[in-house]
Amino acid sequence: MTNTSATDIVPAQIIGLGTNSITLRTENNEIVKVKQPATAKKDKVFMQTMKDILKSGLWIPVNKKLNHLLHYDWFDAPIESYSF
Repeated sequence: MTNTSATDIVPAQIIGLGTNSITLRTENNEIVKVKQPATAKKDKVFMQTMKDILKSGLWIPVNKKLNHLLHYDWFDAPIESYSF
């Protein structure tokens, strides 16, 4: 089990998409390169989603220590807990 501190998870923008990797820039202009998840090869919409996030400039959570995209979003509570 890996210890992950809160400072390891940072917002980042996708700045480049490669065949097997994704390049991101953090708020502090640090460059983080992550491997595409193994499941991405079987997921038909993964790369299109990454392209859409790149185009829109959205900030996504990334673990800069482990060089991984997170499997979840910024919400700590389930979406059902929120009222819109």
